[in-house]
Formats: sequence, structure tokens, C-alpha cells
Amino acid sequence: MKTLSIQDEPIIVGCSGGPDSMCLLRVLYDEGYKIICAHIDHSIRKESVDERIFVEEYCRNLGIIFEPLKLEKKSENEFYYRKKRYNFYKKLADKYDTPYIATAHHGDDLIETVLMRLTRGSNLKGYTGFKKVHKEKKYVFIKPLIFYTKSEILNFVTQHNVDYVIDKTNDEDNHTRNRYRHNILPFLKKENPNVHSKYLQFSEELSTTSEFIDELVDQAIQSNFDGSIKLNKFEILHPFLQKKELEKILSNIYEDDVDKVQSFHIENILNCLKAGKNFKINLPLGIEVSREYDSLKFKKHQPTEPYKILLTEHTQLQDSSSIDIVDYEEDTSNYTTRISSEEVALPLYVRTRYDGDKMEIKNMKGSKKIKDIFIDEKIEPSKRFTYPIVVDSDDVIVWLPGLRKSKFDINKDGKYDIILKYTKREENTDEKK
Repeated sequence: MKTLSIQDEPIIVGCSGGPDSMCLLRVLYDEGYKIICAHIDHSIRKESVDERIFVEEYCRNLGIIFEPLKLEKKSENEFYYRKKRYNFYKKLADKYDTPYIATAHHGDDLIETVLMRLTRGSNLKGYTGFKKVHKEKKYVFIKPLIFYTKSEILNFVTQHNVDYVIDKTNDEDNHTRNRYRHNILPFLKKENPNVHSKYLQFSEELSTTSEFIDELVDQAIQSNFDGSIKLNKFEILHPFLQKKELEKILSNIYEDDVDKVQSFHIENILNCLKAGKNFKINLPLGIEVSREYDSLKFKKHQPTEPYKILLTEHTQLQDSSSIDIVDYEEDTSNYTTRISSEEVALPLYVRTRYDGDKMEIKNMKGSKKIKDIFIDEKIEPSKRFTYPIVVDSDDVIVWLPGLRKSKFDINKDGKYDIILKYTKREENTDEKK
């Protein structure tokens, strides 16, 4: 067995009691490492209680620290078990102040994983299977048995009289992995007894390629992403890098739930971008991706409620902007309007847009749809629904703050008795014109 280059820090060892994990436990014990045995009862099989007792007694006899966890039964949710397992390992790593977590994945497991993902479909990183050493934040996951086959592990435990338990479900072909194990691996091993080393070589080559591409993606993200993607820089990237950038951004957003994002979600976003128009796509778990002119935005969808509120001396709006009734103002831009109370029906209100809203714009004949004004002014679609509109008591639009003045606006040297001033919440220094 290959010796790990770990100093005096403890190692959290995932141990089910099967031959693989008992082999790993014994090897690390014999080599003098300080180990903590992490055992998980998945509550799926009735034998799991006896297996826990077996591993606990084995650890007690050798003076190995034993840490058990019993999970609730959710037999159809494999991801649930994996997430719980690894969260438990990390929790123990924190408890014993060590970054090292060892699992008993071996060479045959790697072959099975690569083949399953090739058949099912995955991404470049997924096709690598798993790495012998994998760093995740402060944790270091190690797989010391990756260089060995199942038969070599069984020979070891037999020669060293290491007891273990047998999970009979490993013999059943109703599990996908078992079908690969029973039907495909024997053929591959017959063609090449050392095929596991070839798959490890393939995995490491692909992993190196994936890491190189990740560096390019990180450079792209640093250049064009600040919470939203700048499309003028994104669209000049190679299509493969575009895809990888989207995958990484969504992976960071979804974190442990990244399995909810499928390849067709990425393709859908890319196809919509090619059309060159604004769009909005709803992804799983309420994540919304939208193109708003030159930006691609990602946010948690929060349903907005329409509002209509009385306009007072100081009216605070939902987006932290405000409209004030002031006594004097030098400004003559679209951020200020002057009206006469004799020409409108008081009191005034501020509300969100209704379908079909129109206004008569100052110095223009006829009326124009508010929707078209938003498009002309390139107001982002996500902001159009809550954009403030000032109306009178008859619901006639008298002002579109910051964008357009209505026919009711009076020049500064005219006769008026109401001055309204709009203060827009600034998202960056050059937003307000």
C-alpha cells in the first residue's frame, strides 16, 4: 500500500464495515496514523444495526475513535445520502481540527464511475470520475486505494485476517453500478488486467485539462462578471468557454443544489443569447436568468406586488427611490415636474404600470404607451414592473419620473403650485443622467 504524505494530523476515515473501508482502516492503523472512524447507518437495510456494532467493536479493540451517525430513511434519494455523509465528515474534521478525510474508493470504482457518467452524460469535470486528492475549501479528500483493484483489496484483508461485513445488495443487478461491475468490468479486465491504471491515467489527463480550462474560465469571469455578465466581453469568447463560464457561475449560485441545473438549461440560455433580444428564463429553485440589453443577470426570483400609494411630501418607494413635494427647485430635467392643481384631479398617487398604460407627452401630439417609453429608454425588464408612475385621482398619468414629462408639465417661468422632485436610487456613480 502507498504511504500517505501526511504529518501528525488525524484522518477522518469513512468506514461502512465492508472489505474496502475495513482495508483502508486497517492499512492506516498499521502505518501509525491517528484515525477517526466515521460510520454512517443509512437506515435502509435491517443489517445496518449489526454492521454498526461490528465496526464499533473493531475500533474499540484497536483503540480507534469511533464516531457514528444514523440517517433517516430516504431510499430513493441518493444525493440526500451523499450530502449527509460528506457534511458529517466535514463536521468531524472540524471537531478534530484536521483537513484530511479519507474514503475507500478504489480503481474499480473509478472505472465504474467514468463509464456511468459517459453513458448518462456529464461535463468535462464529471467525466474524470474522481481524483486521488481533492481539495474543497479547507478540506482535503483523499482516496488512498485508488491505485488498487477490488481483488487486490480482498487479497489484503484475507492475508491480514481483517474481518468485514457483506452488503448483499452489491450482488443485485437492479442497481446501475452493479450492472457495470458484474457485466462490463470482467470484460475490460480480461482485455487488460491493469485496465484500472489506464482509467486512472485517463482521469488524471482529463483532470489536468479541466483545471487548465478552469483557469481560462476564471480569467473570463474576472474580466466580464460583477454579479452580472457583461455581454460585450462574453460574446467574444469561444462557445466552449461561454458554456463553462455559465456552468461555473450557476454552480456557485446553487452550491450543494447544483445537480438541479442540467445541460439543457445552459443550452437554453446560450440559444436565447444568440437571438440578441431581452429574455427571462426561470431555472429550478426560483433562480431567474435574464438578458437586459448588454447584461446577463442572475437573481433569486422574488415576486413583486403592484402598488398604488398616496403622494405625500416625502414618498419612499419600494426600490429606495423617493418623490418629494418641494417648495423650490432649480432643476428642469425629467427628474422634476411642475404642475398646476387646477389642471389635474387631486390628490396625486404613485403606482406601478398597468397593461395598456399611455401618457400624453409634453410638446408631442397624441399619446404613447408606457411600455414603449421603457423600451426606448432601455429600462431593464426586471425594473419595468415596479417603475414609479405618477397619476391623478382620475388615474391620468401626469409624470413618468426621470423619463418623460406629460402635457401637464409647466415651464419654470409659468404658473404652477406643485413641484415634484424624483430622487433615484443610484446603483453606480454614472447611472443618473
